[in-house]
Amino acid sequence: MATNTGSVPASRQVFEMSGENERIIVTSALPYSEAVPHIGNFVGSMLPADVFAKYLRMKGVDSISICGSDQHGTPIEIMAMKKGVDPMALSNEVHEEIKKLLIEFECDYTHYGKTDSEENKETVYELFAALQKNGYIIETAGRRPYCPVDKRLLTDRFIEGTCPNCGAEDARGDQCDTCGHLMDPEELIKPHCAICGSTDIEFRETKNLALNFPKLQPDILEFVKSHSANNWSKNAVNKTLSYIEQGLKPRDITRDISLGFPVPVPGFEDKRFYVWFDAVIGYIGITREWSKERWQRYWKNSGTKLIQFMGKDNIEFHTMMWPGLLIGANSGYVLPHTIIAYEYLNAKGLKFSKSRGRGLNMQNALGIAPADYWRFALVHMLPESADTEFTIAGFAEIVNKIMNDKIGNLVNRVLTLARNNEALLGSSPEGARSAAVDAQIGEYSKNFDAIKIREALHNVIRIAELGNELMSAEEPWALAKKAMASEDASRRFKAAMASLIDTVHVLGVLLYPFTPKASLQTLSYFSSEGEPRLGMLSESAKLARGKEVKPIFSKITDVEIKKMEGFSTME
Repeated sequence: MATNTGSVPASRQVFEMSGENERIIVTSALPYSEAVPHIGNFVGSMLPADVFAKYLRMKGVDSISICGSDQHGTPIEIMAMKKGVDPMALSNEVHEEIKKLLIEFECDYTHYGKTDSEENKETVYELFAALQKNGYIIETAGRRPYCPVDKRLLTDRFIEGTCPNCGAEDARGDQCDTCGHLMDPEELIKPHCAICGSTDIEFRETKNLALNFPKLQPDILEFVKSHSANNWSKNAVNKTLSYIEQGLKPRDITRDISLGFPVPVPGFEDKRFYVWFDAVIGYIGITREWSKERWQRYWKNSGTKLIQFMGKDNIEFHTMMWPGLLIGANSGYVLPHTIIAYEYLNAKGLKFSKSRGRGLNMQNALGIAPADYWRFALVHMLPESADTEFTIAGFAEIVNKIMNDKIGNLVNRVLTLARNNEALLGSSPEGARSAAVDAQIGEYSKNFDAIKIREALHNVIRIAELGNELMSAEEPWALAKKAMASEDASRRFKAAMASLIDTVHVLGVLLYPFTPKASLQTLSYFSSEGEPRLGMLSESAKLARGKEVKPIFSKITDVEIKKMEGFSTME
């Protein structure tokens, strides 16, 4: 029966920490470890989570950022079959590859773990026992697809067909990736086995354990109504309310699969816990893997805010299933505070394929351009409210016209002018920062606090534009030539350079969440060491003398564009 959902505020409130004891957990949706994630996967959750976590550290917030490999999904089994290898061996190998690539992409999570850890297993069993004790686990009987050729029940991605909701021809047995529709395998139109391709599908009776969502629905609705104003993205609110309006159904937490944790219930020994169940619990398990001493300080603290980043295909799992199981278990864990679900970054004329070594994945991307370039450009394209097209031309324009021309050139020109005219500069006058730059710094913080990451990047770009406008208006290179003979020219040169040097320092600090390497390189000219903090903006910008100036960005070359174009013909 549908429930009256009532009204839920859709406006996004500004995120603030309001107490000394408050903490933040930032999570990113866990990528399946069957292959290296493609660029669309990366921008959909992992990158914005890292960008936001860096900002929190700059602000001095007590926070941790958690991510890891989802090791129990059917994509891993399918890939292992294709390669003729053991699924867990494949998963562990790819897990290490992803960890390495994240480091190369300058992502520094507090911990990047995995869902097959003993710590996650312990957490899964603990929460399952609590749900069982509290009466939220029920036994279900249903029909599951069976392939006579492969002689096995077909779970999730082992069966594919046409989506009954949107007509996409590559929907799988539990969800359509195109429209996000959750379904049972029997809903698929023209189903076929994903292993052998056979359309000779039988449906056989089987039993499973399920989470009783109808019983939890009133509590889940109350959770959504009380939390969705906390900076939830609009699609997360609307999609969740739509599902609740239709009435929630019991959702299996076990499956007839070989990959995953065994089910500790008599009669279900041949089952494994379903991937969605242990994957969301994995946020806790991975934190326990990080620190057995400190994990409860975050997960069992009423002052903690849990902020979660994901793609829109993960909405239902995080807005209903995940909080539902935490509510049902009643084990003292914090519930999600903020849920940010991004739309899709589509590739126009390119292949975004997760098959290893094929398509524009994270590994191939780094062979084209450095990590800073991808981080900046992808945040600039961040699909916050609608699907966004990634194009080669668009990427090149962002790198060449914004990163290089607006930001990089300003930094290089100011630092070079300062180095070449050290004798003229003397001590910089006080009050060099303009009100316009101050306003952009304020907006930067407001946008980050509201988790409007793309808008915060635009504040950085605007600061660079203000610097370029001042450079054009004052022409400090011309003033430097007149300074020895003119007191007025000397005064104007010093004032202009003081403001420009401050602007470069500001850029060095504020760029850090987006382009860590360029940020630290810029700040090195100010003898700054370590991760920058926002408090540095109230300190005077003192340049290190005699340091050789090197560009922080350069333009994308025709060779690099050709490399990217090579992925447009991949099958």
